[in-house]
Amino acid sequence: MFFDNNRQRMEEDLAKIREANLPPEKLKEKEDRERASKKSFEENEKFTIKDIFAMSIAIFSLIIPYVLLILAGIGLTLFIFLR
Repeated sequence: MFFDNNRQRMEEDLAKIREANLPPEKLKEKEDRERASKKSFEENEKFTIKDIFAMSIAIFSLIIPYVLLILAGIGLTLFIFLR
């Protein structure tokens, strides 16, 4: 648990050191690959109306049970006190 975080930081540091020690040709190749992958990711990242509708349904499915519980509590409280 404690060592996993340190291990991850160590791996990140090693990756940075390796990248800093790359020759210019390899560094340019790596930057080109990263730029190409970023470009393809941006092309695939377009929201449609279906995506927005699906996200809205997901949000409502998370919120509605709590809203119904609160309304049921309010209704039960009113029923008991106004009897």
